[in-house]
Amino acid sequence: MSIKQFIKNNSFLFSSLKQGLLYIRFVKSLFQKDVYANIKDIKSEETFEVKEQGYHCFFGYYDKSPVNATNEYIAFLRVKDGSRPKDNADVCIMHIPTKETKVIGHTTTWNWQQGCMMQWVDKYTLSFNGFNEKNKSYVTHWLDVKEQKEVGLFPRAAYSYDKNHTRFLSLNFHRLDLYAKGYGYPYSADDMAEDKDGIWETDLSSGKTKLILSLKQTMDYEPKGYRNYQHYINHVAYTPDEQSIIFIHRWQVKGGEFISRLLSYNLITGQLHTILDNGHVSHYCWKDNDTLLIYATDENNHKGYMEVNIRTRQTHLFDGLPAEDGHPSYSNDHRWILTDTYPDWKRHQYLFLYDLQGKELRKLDKLRSPFRYFNDERCDLHPRWSMDGKYICADNTQSGYRSINVYKICSTC
Repeated sequence: MSIKQFIKNNSFLFSSLKQGLLYIRFVKSLFQKDVYANIKDIKSEETFEVKEQGYHCFFGYYDKSPVNATNEYIAFLRVKDGSRPKDNADVCIMHIPTKETKVIGHTTTWNWQQGCMMQWVDKYTLSFNGFNEKNKSYVTHWLDVKEQKEVGLFPRAAYSYDKNHTRFLSLNFHRLDLYAKGYGYPYSADDMAEDKDGIWETDLSSGKTKLILSLKQTMDYEPKGYRNYQHYINHVAYTPDEQSIIFIHRWQVKGGEFISRLLSYNLITGQLHTILDNGHVSHYCWKDNDTLLIYATDENNHKGYMEVNIRTRQTHLFDGLPAEDGHPSYSNDHRWILTDTYPDWKRHQYLFLYDLQGKELRKLDKLRSPFRYFNDERCDLHPRWSMDGKYICADNTQSGYRSINVYKICSTC
């Protein structure tokens, strides 16, 4: 066993060394110029914060909006400082006009990166994941936030819905908790056998759920001699035409390094297809029905944001966005691309808007992340548009706790 592998296999040693490296890099960065120092600012009309002293207030992933369709409410999770997944979390809403907040539910199925997968399924109905202690199974709650009453309860924990919210996809969240810390839930509710694990689909009209693609099928598809490594599936979504799904298949090799590929699965033909398989794929969003914007490595070993046609598999690097991983999404009118960065050596995280008309990158905010937020407990900004594009929301830790910054976008910018 190499020294590198020994360190990575010892979680305490690896975490301690990594944290020490943060301080060393911080000191070094004090003598260096900020990479984004010359990027022009873009101002918001209004900025406010969803926060509460002594609590972490956050939403979760970047592909779902915390703001409902009428711009009346912002949904968020609230947990006491020092909480860990499996502790109780409050499901809350803020009334945007008055800034009043209410606790409307509770859950013990949450994580720091994706919360409890809250998502609006209509103007006033909020979906979030929970755990049925009696049946020892994951469930999805639908809650009417105005009446504050449950209007739906479905088997499995929702990951991604179709456009009309008639069905959703689900994963083995316990497998994610084991191999992708910060993305899963701690309850062992699913069979871990490779032929009984994978991607499920739940039909909301019937309440029936079925395994539509197993982890074994995924591993057996164009295999790479990786049978003895730890595998998992993450970031699953319907394609815009909803005839297929796309997802990331990831596995951990010696030394702790993760290898990943982006695959699609046709729901009609039952066939798997490769979209990207160059060792590394990360966050993506849809540009149009056939094109993804994704941070990944291409066939020439170039890493960066790129556009990928899921039909032809053709790729080309996107010039103008930051040369580092982030969480991208398009505005409704396709005027802007919203993305962010991870903390740099000075512990700064940047929130960016790329002007597709003017071909210019603009800085919406620079937020500091304290040293305590790293590894599994890091706080990614995960910037999200409101459904009409008037607001941008970003989780952050600048105040010392997790909170949500809300920016009202200037209509004349």
